[in-house]
This record gives sequence, C-alpha cells and structure tokens, in this order.
Amino acid sequence: MSVRTSSTRLVETVTGGQPVPWLAKVGAVVIVLGLVFDTAAHTVLHSIHDELIGSFPLGEHLSHLVVVVGMVLVLAGIVADGIRSQRRLARQEGTPRNAIR
Repeated sequence: MSVRTSSTRLVETVTGGQPVPWLAKVGAVVIVLGLVFDTAAHTVLHSIHDELIGSFPLGEHLSHLVVVVGMVLVLAGIVADGIRSQRRLARQEGTPRNAIR
C-alpha cells in the first residue's frame, strides 16, 4: 500500500468523508508541529538556559505561539470556505455532502 493511499484513508477517516478546506489542513499540520515543539520545550529543552519572559523560557512561549497560529489558520480556512460556499448558486440544503456546513 502506498503512502498516498494510506494518508488518503486517514484523512477520510478523520473527516468522516467530508471535504476539508486546504487552509484548515495546513493549520492542523501547524498545530501538530507546535504540539511536538511544545512537548520538546517542556521535556528535553527545558534544561537549556534560555531567556526568561515572565518566568517561562522563550522556547515555551514560541511553541505556544505556533499552536495559536495553527488554530487561527484552521478557523480562517473554515470561515473562508463558508463564505465561498454561500456564493455558490446551487442550494446546498438537500445535498448530504454538505450537511455539516
């Protein structure tokens, strides 16, 4: 099984087969990277002497900022897709593909 097929199945499983805006996917990847960086900042990198800002190292603040940026990207993708879907001429109430929107 190829990597593309397995990642496609994973995305379908997570989203329930619903279409996901590409900006929301990018935001989800940024959140995951931020969480990995945050875990490293709290476990492995906490012993490295770093500049303190409000009793927390700069690395922890940056990792939290990356997660917040990812959340903003996800929300922006969802809002942009909602605005774009309202501009479409076809009514969407009867289509099960767009039932969650």
